[in-house]
Amino acid sequence: MATILLANADHKFTHVLKGVLAAYRHEVMTARTGEEALRLFEATQPALVLLDLGLLGLSGMDVLAKIRVRAPHLPVIVLTSDVSVEVEDRAREMGVTTVLRKRLKMDVIMQAVSQALQHAGRPAPPPLPGPVETKPATILIVDDEQAICEMLREFLERRQYRVRTAANGEEALALVKREPPDLVLLDIYMPGINGVEVLRRLLASGFTGGIIMLTASQDEPLLQTALDIGAFDVLSKPVDLDQVELAVMVKLAMQG
Repeated sequence: MATILLANADHKFTHVLKGVLAAYRHEVMTARTGEEALRLFEATQPALVLLDLGLLGLSGMDVLAKIRVRAPHLPVIVLTSDVSVEVEDRAREMGVTTVLRKRLKMDVIMQAVSQALQHAGRPAPPPLPGPVETKPATILIVDDEQAICEMLREFLERRQYRVRTAANGEEALALVKREPPDLVLLDIYMPGINGVEVLRRLLASGFTGGIIMLTASQDEPLLQTALDIGAFDVLSKPVDLDQVELAVMVKLAMQG
């Protein structure tokens, strides 16, 4: 419904937030560096800018200053992990709509986006489908560590999801074939068939649900391979339950 420029250095946060914005039917342009953000700003003339102050290259404050020269009244929401009171005050003096912490719940961020667009004369987006509808979504957790399976099961069941678990890739493939879930949380490193191979086989079989990978690995090429094959996201271990909840909510909302 609106063109939004999302300038943020953290590619995982960008990936998730872009998914939420796209679920609201917004067109989203992304940039990791200040220079790229300014190029996209000039090329797209967005209705709203979501700006990380910790951009690579040209700083977020410098980008904000240049945007203000070109568009004094454009709504700009600052996103930050940590910022001093002095920097926040400077940003507010330069007319930002609000300053939000990245650790906020996604619905809080989206409420700020909706309000900023409404104040700019854009219509409010329709409500995003919640995780629980008439039939709760089914999630399959695949991990050889029983403690992780049980922790995730308990956490997700409290949020009214239907949850099944599998201890290895072979069991996961059999469960998906028998009763396809809406979403799979899939560990990469498991005995037998590893998670990346399970991912390949699921997609080759025509599985249409979402797949989110879990791993303690810092092997960037491997993680990128999983994303390239078709995983929605790769989440790190130790598991951050808030991050899991957000990724699950976003993917299910995108599936409609």
